[in-house]
Amino acid sequence: MLDLLCSPLSRAALRLADPAELARINSQIQLRLIRNRDGLTLDVELDGALLCETEKVCYPIRDGLPVLIPGEGFDWPKGD
Repeated sequence: MLDLLCSPLSRAALRLADPAELARINSQIQLRLIRNRDGLTLDVELDGALLCETEKVCYPIRDGLPVLIPGEGFDWPKGD
């Protein structure tokens, strides 16, 4: 199914975050360092994330479902 999904803004390809990337995202969520494009601070760890390398944006996966709403996307967390 991942082959059918694309970024809602650019239609660019998405890929699933690997375990290390997801751990980094969730650690920054725990520290309340991530805001989505709507300006809301993420406060619940994610089950997964879809990454758009073209836009450098992540889209959350919650309860096993990708949330491909532009305002729910957030910038890739900076490396540790």
